[in-house]
Amino acid sequence: MADETPKHAAASDQLAAIVAEVAACQKCPLAQTRTNTVPGEGSPTAEIMFVGEGPGAEEDRTGRPFVGRAGRFLDELIESLPMRREDVYIANIVKCRPPNNRDPERAEVNECSNYLRRQIDIIDPLVIVPLGRHALGWFMPDLRITASNGKIFRYDNRVLMPLLHPSSGLRNPEHARMLRESIHNLRDAILEGIRFRREVSQPAPPSTAEPEPEPMPPALSPQTQIVEEAEIVAVAATEEPDSSTQPAVNLFERPQSDEEVQAELKRQRAIEEAQEASENETESVEVDDRQFSFF
Repeated sequence: MADETPKHAAASDQLAAIVAEVAACQKCPLAQTRTNTVPGEGSPTAEIMFVGEGPGAEEDRTGRPFVGRAGRFLDELIESLPMRREDVYIANIVKCRPPNNRDPERAEVNECSNYLRRQIDIIDPLVIVPLGRHALGWFMPDLRITASNGKIFRYDNRVLMPLLHPSSGLRNPEHARMLRESIHNLRDAILEGIRFRREVSQPAPPSTAEPEPEPMPPALSPQTQIVEEAEIVAVAATEEPDSSTQPAVNLFERPQSDEEVQAELKRQRAIEEAQEASENETESVEVDDRQFSFF
């Protein structure tokens, strides 16, 4: 068969192991009243996974999910896509029938729902379809099933498309009409599932934006440059020479030469002229206070 790929075979083996665990499960009181466990069935690599709340009387008798009247209506909806029941996977949150078809208790759901989580991880469907308000409440408790019917949601790296429970379509003609229309939204849900999976699996592309250039220091006026250069000369003249490269000589322990005296006088004149030019420039510059305001 074309479906018998290594991935299909591995998923089939893992699901079979869960079926065996469920058959032997005694974690909650539902084990004492069941006839058969109802672990789920369908394609191990299904793109669509339908999830109900729990088995009914016919499911408890046969050990298969959705095989009563509601199940036959679900089969009709699937075939209208068109698909086959064998192409999807059908399961329930709890794997044993609650007595008299009552709602599962919270403790029963907590004990049993880990099987469903593992099934979802193994099958890895593109779309999960919760059937009815109880199944939707397990995934997204803040949503209402009537308002959410046929709409597409993203949930926990997956796509959900809730539907009314098929049994409500048997009781309410308007719900039956809504189900027959909404089931065809699965085409869009599958496309959304493909897009979402690509987003999750592909790393974000590296940024192509060029780094911003570092700001250039502000330009100095000629007068400011003269003052700074003169100060640098003055500081350099007063710094002690590096003893590692020049001999330690104290100029005041010997008479200064004429060249040294002239160099010192020239340096002092340069400092005085630069300072005078700077003061004259400052007096002639008008400052616009708006340039220094943030408002």
